[in-house]
Amino acid sequence: MNIKRLVFFFALVLFVTGCDSSSNKNVSSKPSSAGSTLEVVVVSDTDIWKGAIGTTIKDYYGQDQPGLGQPEPMFDIRHIAFNQFDDLFQKHRNLLILDIDKTKEAKSNYKKDVWASPQFVIKLTAPDKSALKKLFEKEKEIIRETFYLAERKRIRNTYSRLDQKDLASKIKDSMNISMIVPEGFYIAKLQKNFVWLRREPAKMSQGIMIYTQPYKSKSQFNADRILDRRDSVTKRFVPGPIDGSYMSTERMYRPYTRDITFNDEYAVEVRGLWDTENYQMGGPFLNITTYDKKNDRLVTMDGFVYHPNKPKRNYLMQLDGVIHSVKFIDEEEQKKEEKEGNKQQKEEASEDIAKE
Repeated sequence: MNIKRLVFFFALVLFVTGCDSSSNKNVSSKPSSAGSTLEVVVVSDTDIWKGAIGTTIKDYYGQDQPGLGQPEPMFDIRHIAFNQFDDLFQKHRNLLILDIDKTKEAKSNYKKDVWASPQFVIKLTAPDKSALKKLFEKEKEIIRETFYLAERKRIRNTYSRLDQKDLASKIKDSMNISMIVPEGFYIAKLQKNFVWLRREPAKMSQGIMIYTQPYKSKSQFNADRILDRRDSVTKRFVPGPIDGSYMSTERMYRPYTRDITFNDEYAVEVRGLWDTENYQMGGPFLNITTYDKKNDRLVTMDGFVYHPNKPKRNYLMQLDGVIHSVKFIDEEEQKKEEKEGNKQQKEEASEDIAKE
């Protein structure tokens, strides 16, 4: 486990997703932000963009998103010169501003909802091009994570307005898990320790599995064990389109693994490819395994996409937003709430009878 990286990631999650009282007061007066999923607009003078720092930005954020199986960039990068940075571009959801100011030392500034909402604006200022490039090299990972987390938060907030509360309630009652179930998804399978949500529009499919197991040791966070567990679950619960076919993990493709935090707890994120035994069918998946302290169990959340020969990055990003809406509910607290709710219903019923 990389402790320094985990602490950094935890602090960044709090910063991006946490409440900002100053911006919240003005959020209703700000226009809605615009832009496509995982699109970043870079604002700078043209000579800066055409120089070394512009090349560095394009190379870094344009590299392939891990775990997709076909080339798709981490971000779609668009450049706009300062003299074209009008009201339209100021409303973009993700802005990276590069500025040369000979009177100032190199520094970065991260702000929410400057011209629109929701929005994240990151400004890098330096006295010359060399210092600006050096500052970007230092900050590039933080910038990447900041924009990614902001995108995920926007998706989650959008889906919260489309929540199917009846389906969410069924999952809550069965698994002690609270989550958003957006419109278009349905429950394919549900039991005490497993749920499979599906969305099946034409020529595309999205799925989310959540499954639990008793927590025994840290060795359960080993990537190979996570994938072995995944294969065991999909073989049992996720059949393919013909008899004898079922989902499995593509082991020829080396998965991308990293340590993250989930609900303030340590977690392991694995991105890779799935395929179908005895059938030609596959796509990317995002798997997050974490410890549920409230119920002393290991919980795995797995989102996967099927969209043959088409882009999949944004569809997987949508599932990432849904997965990060998951909260764990203490089983004893759940029983207590249900008991109190039943008691209140009985008291209300008694009062109604008395009135009659």
